[in-house]
Amino acid sequence: MQTYMNKLTNFSLGALFVLLASAATACHQPSSATTKTATTASPVAQAANAQAPVQNPEDSMPRVKVEEAKNEVAEGSAVIIDVRGTETYKAAHIKGALDYPLARLEQSDFKDLPKGKRIIAYCT
Repeated sequence: MQTYMNKLTNFSLGALFVLLASAATACHQPSSATTKTATTASPVAQAANAQAPVQNPEDSMPRVKVEEAKNEVAEGSAVIIDVRGTETYKAAHIKGALDYPLARLEQSDFKDLPKGKRIIAYCT
């Protein structure tokens, strides 16, 4: 039984890491330097140098409907974390959300996150 619990814990931590890494990626905005194209080059040169459109990382993030999140939090099976930063959190946040800045996630600091619960992160 203990071995099963250890495997389950390791699996849960791995899944949490993937989810949080995805959240971290989604919360970063692409820099303007990577999204601008040259306007002084000829149309032929622009076409030759054209890059594939930059995919927004948020497009690949799983979405949670508001009612689903409310129900899971009410049941105690999920928690909501606000990854925007402490000052923004202090200004306004979802009631009951934990202040868990993105920098902590990027440093793999998960020690204060509850184990065995779904983590729902928001950044905007």
